[in-house]
Amino acid sequence: MTGKKSLKGFVAKDINLTILIVAIAGITIVLSAILGNKFLSPMNFQSMAYQIPEFGFIALAMMICMLTGGIDLSVVSVATMSSVLAAIIMTGITENGGDAGYAIGMAVLAALGVSLLCGLFNGILIAKCSVLPILATLSTMILYTGIAMAITDGAGITGFPKEFIKFGSAKVFDIPVIFILFLAAAVLIALMLRRTKLGRSLYLYGENSTVSLFSGIRNERLVVITYTLSGLLCGIASIIMMSRVNSARVGYGDTYQLQAILVCALGGVSPDGGKGKVIGVVIAILVLQILQSGFTLLNFAPFVKSLIWGSVLIVIMITNYLIETKKAAATA
Repeated sequence: MTGKKSLKGFVAKDINLTILIVAIAGITIVLSAILGNKFLSPMNFQSMAYQIPEFGFIALAMMICMLTGGIDLSVVSVATMSSVLAAIIMTGITENGGDAGYAIGMAVLAALGVSLLCGLFNGILIAKCSVLPILATLSTMILYTGIAMAITDGAGITGFPKEFIKFGSAKVFDIPVIFILFLAAAVLIALMLRRTKLGRSLYLYGENSTVSLFSGIRNERLVVITYTLSGLLCGIASIIMMSRVNSARVGYGDTYQLQAILVCALGGVSPDGGKGKVIGVVIAILVLQILQSGFTLLNFAPFVKSLIWGSVLIVIMITNYLIETKKAAATA
């Protein structure tokens, strides 16, 4: 009896998370029944673990911006420009006989530094110039992509040191290092949001910026910090992208932008701000990755993948909406 009450309490406390858990369990069971050992093999799960991190960091970047009631449409562009500049520095040093370790270190610093500056610029546009987040980041998306395109002429940059490429494929107890890095970042962001003054201020600002202001929170500073942190996460994603594909080019990961927004919405992050959990976004990422893996193993055509993938997302979000509406009516 106590177990039933505990389960009911969990469901009532976080309906969205419950739906996601049921969805991931249901999808896994269906794919396991259809594909058997192909889907359940350690190699398949390892493959998924390699693919999640670069998109995962971009999704986390999108999440923290959405928690403020804003959005960052430049996440992929920030990652692209960071990777391009980092690639130019890395290859430039190694081609001139420089030490590989030094080249990698300078490239990583460049990627993180550029992404921080891009995020800072986004935050200043929104906080100091009062530009709407969607317009500010749409403009910078075009700007950052244009800069990367002008630098590379649309061509890819390759020829990274083997020590750098090994980072993208490194494993610890058969678990990809980049996946461990993503999980560590997710835990740190979750702790920051729930246990620190910055995190609580971010939620309060997202719920009501006026109340936040009169509570003594420096709203403009908070927005700048939020978008700067978003930029940093995109910079980490850019490093992972480079090490995995051994290249940097404009256009890589373009689909991540809309996918990140969908994952955040699916994970329970409110577009109006003030609501959302890291665990919800992480589980939503797993749902998408499991579907993607299943589609690949089933050799589905791209348009079929999009149809099924979009349908599943819509069904889950509609179900979540209906349950939330029913719950609100019951408490009214």
